[in-house]
Formats: sequence, structure tokens, C-alpha cells
Amino acid sequence: MMSPITAATEDPATGNGSAGPEPRFVLSPPESPQLTDANKSQCSSLSDAENYECYGEGADIDLDSGISTDRSPGDGLQTSPITNGIKRHTWLRTSLRRSPSNNNQENLPNRRWGSFRHSGKRQLGSNALASQLYRSSSFNSSGRSSTCDTADDMYSDASLEEDVLDLNNKFQLLQQQVGYLQDSANHNDERYTRAKADNAALQARVIMLEEQLRDSEMRYEDRLQDEQRRSKELMLRVEREKQLQLENANIRLQSAEAEANSLKQEISRQRIRIEKLESEGKDFYDQIQDLKHELQMCKEREAAFKEQEKRLIQEEEAHTNLIKDLSHEVERLRSEARTPALPTTSPETLRLEELHQEMAVLRDKNIQLQEANEELQANLLTAGVEQGRLLTAGETSLAAELEAMTHDQSEMLHDHESLAKIQQALKEQQDVNNQLRSYIDGILLNIVENYPQLLEVKRKPV
Repeated sequence: MMSPITAATEDPATGNGSAGPEPRFVLSPPESPQLTDANKSQCSSLSDAENYECYGEGADIDLDSGISTDRSPGDGLQTSPITNGIKRHTWLRTSLRRSPSNNNQENLPNRRWGSFRHSGKRQLGSNALASQLYRSSSFNSSGRSSTCDTADDMYSDASLEEDVLDLNNKFQLLQQQVGYLQDSANHNDERYTRAKADNAALQARVIMLEEQLRDSEMRYEDRLQDEQRRSKELMLRVEREKQLQLENANIRLQSAEAEANSLKQEISRQRIRIEKLESEGKDFYDQIQDLKHELQMCKEREAAFKEQEKRLIQEEEAHTNLIKDLSHEVERLRSEARTPALPTTSPETLRLEELHQEMAVLRDKNIQLQEANEELQANLLTAGVEQGRLLTAGETSLAAELEAMTHDQSEMLHDHESLAKIQQALKEQQDVNNQLRSYIDGILLNIVENYPQLLEVKRKPV
């Protein structure tokens, strides 16, 4: 037997099945219809020339067990016990099991005899009666001979009735299978419609995603080109800046090298100048030490002269007191002279003459001491004045030499540090000179204020 099978194919992308355009036929026994898949159904027919038509949906009755299978919307089969179905007899089930459809013609006499033995216990339906009447009328009109005996007619009628029932059952099975096929086709159409809609949506989404991908690729290419352009510009700018920095560094290096060379030359010149200044400083220091030594000697001589002057002043005071005493004695003697003269040989007269002689001697000594004191003070003043003149009014004084050297060498000093050192040394030397000048001026002022008579030139008595 051949039965049409519609197979639902699974869409790998969506998981929805789509029905094929044409049903295909496979050989299967009509008594045991099998569902190999949730989307497959089969039906059997009596011959390849028979046509079948769907009269509605019904229950699929299992002929062996009496259990009906109901069709569900998911194209599956559900089994349930038959409560209101057509009741079958045992002989019908055994006859169906013993007579497969492919051996109908070979086992037809046996089925007829078996069915005839149990024909009295079966009730026919309306469809079966209609089929029986149709078959009997067609059998009578077929030109069959009327000479057949009664037993053969009886057997023929029973076999025809059994065939009609058998065909009726097969027709019901075909109706059920056609219903299954229609439901499966509808479900497959729905699934195909859904899959088609999903496929259209997915295609639209794929197209949209492809457009987005193209837009993204174009934007990425544009951004990549912009980034490459900016990177190139940045690299060029960095290269230019690097070149400029290298040029500036080379220029600075050359200027630094030239400055270093000039500084080296200047350092050598300044070193020579410093050595010269150090030698001159040593000479100046030696001169200052000599001057200090001479000044110390002058101070010592001044102290000696002061001490001698003090001693002379004391002697002068003693001589002055003695002169006063002698003057009083002379006055007394003069007063006595007004009196009558005494003989020259008197002791008083002799004493007076001795005193006059002693007074004259003392006067001479006083005059000599005053002259010696004046000479010593004049020598001291002359030594101080000469020393001051040598320090202040000399042609080769220290201040004049330093000023001349500063004036001559000021144009050659470029280094500020060396110039500052030289100026500091000059300032210190000028301070020392000012201190010496002020000290000498103080000595002269002290002599003028305290001993102005030393500056007077006195004539020596004849």
C-alpha cells in the first residue's frame, strides 16, 4: 500500500518547521498506521487508483487494543480509552490481524468463511448497509448467472458484507489520516507562515545589520583615515619640533663652548691678575707691617718723650718753687739792705752770696732743661709730621697706586666676581689708609691742642 507522507523540515535558524511543496508516498500496512514524527502522518488505501475525500475529524481507533488516539494541536497523538466509540467483536479484530492489506486477494476465501461463521453476532451501521445494498445491486446487474446455487450466493453475500465492512473501516482510517494530514498541513502552513515572517524579519534585521556594519565600517575607515592623518601631522610636527630643538641645542652648545673657551681664557688672565694682586698685597702687607712697626716705635718714643717731659716739668716746678723761695729771700735781703750795712764778713752776707750764686746756677740749668724739652718736642713733632707726609703726600702712596691700577685695569675686568673681589680688596686698603690718616691727624691735633709751644720756633738766648 502507498500512503502520502508530508514531512515538516526544521529550519536551522529559527527552529520552526516548514512543510514541503509536495506530499510523498511510502508503503505501509493499513492496519497499523504509525506516526514517525510530530509533523508526519500517513494513510493507507486499497489501491493506487482509489481517491479519498475528507468528511471531517474523528477519533483514530486502534484495532488491536481498542484505545483511541486523539489529535492534538501540536501534531502529536494522545491515547485514551474508548468510551463512546464503535464496539468491535473479537472475530473482527482477529480477522483484521490475520488479513493484511497486501494479501487481500490471496486470503479472501478464508476471511469470507471465517466472517460467515460469526455473521449472526454483528450489527451493521448505516454506511455498511448502504455499501451492502450498492454492492448487491451491482452484483445482480453484472450479468451473473442465476443458476448459481443458494449456498454460493450466501457465501458471496457474506464475503461482500465483510468486504464492505472492511472497506468502511479502512475508509474511516483514511478519513482520520486525511484529517491528520490536513491538520498537519495547516500546522505546517502556520509554521511555514511564521517561519516566513520570522525569516523576513530576520532578513530585514540582517539587511539592517549589514547596513549598520557598512556604516560602521565606513565610519571606522573615516576615523582610521582621520587618525592616520592626525598621526602623520603629529609625527611631522614632532619631527619639526625635534629638529628645531636639535638646532637650538646645537646653537646653545656652540655658544656654551665659545663661552667656556672665553671663560677659560678669562680664568687664566684672572689667575695671572690674582697672582699679581697677591704679590702686590703681600708687598702692601709688608709695607703695612713696616709702618705698624715704625708707628709702634713712634709710640714708644712718644711715651719716652712724655715721661721725660713730665720729669722735666716736675724739675721745672721744683726750680720754680726754689726761685720763689729765692725771690722771697732776695726781698727779705733787700729789706735788710735798707738797714745799715753789715760787715761783709758776717755769716749772713756770706750765706746770701752763696745763695745768689746757687740761684744763678739753677737758672742756667732751668734754661738748659727748657731748651732740651723744646728740642725733644720739636723732634717728636717733626718725626710725626714727616711720617704723615710720607703716608699722605707721597708721590707713590698706596691709595694713589690702587686708584691708578683700578683706573687702568677697570676696562679689562669682565668677570664680575673678580672685579668684586678687587673692589673689596681696594675698599679694605682704603679703609686701612683712612684709619692711618685719621690716626696721624689725631696725633697732630693732640699736639696742637695740648702742646702748641712745640710748634713755636724760639730763639736761643745769646
